[in-house]
Amino acid sequence: MKKLLTLAAIAIAAFTLISCAGKSKNTTTPQNETKKQEEAVIKPAEAESNGMAAKFMKSAEKTKEREKAQAAEIEGFEQKEPLYESAARHGFKFGTVVNPQTLDKKAYVDMVKADFNSITAANEFKAYSLLSQYSSQKSENGMPVMNYYRADDIAQFAQENGIKIRGHVLVWDAYMPDWFFREEYRYDRDFVSSDVMKKRLKYYIEDVVTHFETNYPGVVYCWDVVNEAVADGANEHAAGDERHVRTKRGGTTNYFYDVIGPDYVELSFKYAREAVKKTNANIKLFYNDYNCFMTGKRTAIGKLIESINKDEKLCDGVGMQGYVGGYGQQSGCMNPNDINSFKNAIVFYSKMGLEVQVTELALRNYEKAKATQHANFYENFFKMLAEVADEQKSLTCVAIWGICDNPSLEKDDYSYKMNGPYCGMYNYDCSKKPEFFRVAKALTE
Repeated sequence: MKKLLTLAAIAIAAFTLISCAGKSKNTTTPQNETKKQEEAVIKPAEAESNGMAAKFMKSAEKTKEREKAQAAEIEGFEQKEPLYESAARHGFKFGTVVNPQTLDKKAYVDMVKADFNSITAANEFKAYSLLSQYSSQKSENGMPVMNYYRADDIAQFAQENGIKIRGHVLVWDAYMPDWFFREEYRYDRDFVSSDVMKKRLKYYIEDVVTHFETNYPGVVYCWDVVNEAVADGANEHAAGDERHVRTKRGGTTNYFYDVIGPDYVELSFKYAREAVKKTNANIKLFYNDYNCFMTGKRTAIGKLIESINKDEKLCDGVGMQGYVGGYGQQSGCMNPNDINSFKNAIVFYSKMGLEVQVTELALRNYEKAKATQHANFYENFFKMLAEVADEQKSLTCVAIWGICDNPSLEKDDYSYKMNGPYCGMYNYDCSKKPEFFRVAKALTE
């Protein structure tokens, strides 16, 4: 019996070693992990543990060899500092995206710690994630109530590791539950008046900004105050509105516009600025949107920010999401003209006296066979960013959204369409691709 228990302990230890490596493509539930441990005990323990340990060591060696080979592809180049230090030489932070799932993966966490000094929560800082309908219905003062537990996990991680956070986002019409705009926070009630909704919005913004600054002082260094308020189609904004503030999104009503009014964007920035002043924090306020480098939308965004800053500078900068390439298809990807258009947009916003941050960069690629072309495009894109940052002195962050490849994505998957399965600087297991070394080279030349 003693011998069996010893063999069981060896098997479980070997299994734990493998799971901690963070290299598996498949996430497992605690129940599945327990089941696998039980099965490992039943097998011949010594052979099983030795085999798994050898497999782990072989995998680790292959990863190191692959990274060395990829680095060697760039003749004479050796990474001598973290990417965020290289980026700092050009005046900007280097960031990426996290969520509770990625923070549970050791390989991903190690990747973030090694080369990034800015993170953005994927969804956990958004209103639809923070708002609690049940608690809001019980609110004694009639104001909304938030649940911060998932967002706090991310903020705590950042605080413990000396990493800053882009707060994303205070006001966004997409996926916003309409109960937030209704009496008693109930779906079956009438919409509240504009005045009541303005009070709710102001309270919400102040509570969120204050919560993070109070509990994690200095960690959130900027907020996307309003996200994607500029419409693409003429039928989604009011006729004659040069700002193109969206009234609808794909046929769905923008309740911020509908209930508060067409000045909800300006009011959101006013409330955010007041909240920041109350906390006495050094927090910058951004307007964030996609297709910011396309001429028509760029012009409308410029008009919107002029409106926001008409009486007082409430908006410090523009967040350019940076999804570049064909949407869901290879056609249109890695077009050199997009690099020029992106640079022109950065210059455009800079001349308005605004900071610029690339907030959700995804240089799309849908075909593995285009790997070399994608690495070249990545390098050229970052050469442009380094050059324009040095010239304009206005680029303050570049955050990458399409950070890791994911070849297993189905074509109808949202991430497949938005990023592409081969868009990353890293492989699925977080090992470095040639794109990583090309970026490092571009930032150090």
